[in-house]
Amino acid sequence: MKELQIQDLPYEESYLGFDIYIEPNPDNYRDGFCWSISKVEQEHNSGLEFDIHIALKTAYEAVENEINAET
Repeated sequence: MKELQIQDLPYEESYLGFDIYIEPNPDNYRDGFCWSISKVEQEHNSGLEFDIHIALKTAYEAVENEINAET
């Protein structure tokens, strides 16, 4: 897993055919990081985590869950 820093945001990566996108939460009253996974311009899952590393880990897990659901 890549070691992300705040200055790396917004962050985009391709993982197992899915695109992962992470950005700071745009809500000024709540901290955290929004993540989403998409494939062929369709969002498959998204969420909010309060730690950047947990956001990336959760996005990886969501991709793996999508792949397992396809098989």
